[in-house]
Amino acid sequence: MQNVAIVTLVVILGLIGWLSLKDARDYQEFKNAQDEDSRLAFYRRWTIYPMLLFGFGGAALLAWLGRTDALTGLPSEFAAAAARFSSAQEPAAAATSETMLGMALGMTLGLVVTFYIWRARLRAARRPIGDIEALLPRTRREVLAAIPLSINAGISEEIFFRAALPMLAFVATGSVPLSFAISIVSFGIAHWYQGFKGVLATTAMGALFAYLYLSSGSLLKPILIHILIDLVALAIRPAWSIRMNRKLVSSQKEVAL
Repeated sequence: MQNVAIVTLVVILGLIGWLSLKDARDYQEFKNAQDEDSRLAFYRRWTIYPMLLFGFGGAALLAWLGRTDALTGLPSEFAAAAARFSSAQEPAAAATSETMLGMALGMTLGLVVTFYIWRARLRAARRPIGDIEALLPRTRREVLAAIPLSINAGISEEIFFRAALPMLAFVATGSVPLSFAISIVSFGIAHWYQGFKGVLATTAMGALFAYLYLSSGSLLKPILIHILIDLVALAIRPAWSIRMNRKLVSSQKEVAL
């Protein structure tokens, strides 16, 4: 099984590299697209393809490995790594209603704090890290198209890069640290279209998501945080900018009258 896993891992890493280059070329074409319909088609394509490749593909890979349990919990192979984090989650069987309530309250508080932090960032209008400005929606229809893109990215990419790829790499190498290093670097390379700075930023985010996965013992936390980050970047912040621009144009018209 190990030899087959090694070959499969090499093939998949090669495909990730090829897809990264293809996405970079497609993104360059997208930058030149000015009409809304062409941009909407791009959003739809980058929603469907990752869903098939990373979401369903990741689940199929785990099924082939016989480790679909990684979708709902932390595999035993990763337990030793998870034990190094002081915030490692207690076993699901031992979870009490008080524990679940505490987790819910903590997550709610975290989301509230995150909302106010990002609202301040929205007002500051800081330049995003990496070459993603062309990807940011320009109209309300594009904002609506970016929402499923963001949600799917959070789900599909976490299934593949946090569960499926590390499990395959572990079967191939027998090393948990190396397995997650491979998945984290691959996650960054998969965002090659964002340029070198974007790759560094997404690699760092991949490390954060891996930590969230190992420390919580579930894909749920990294999925939710991933979705939140993407929604802020690709939907909430652009929607705010569109709203402010329309108010500015409206006020300028009123002054002109």
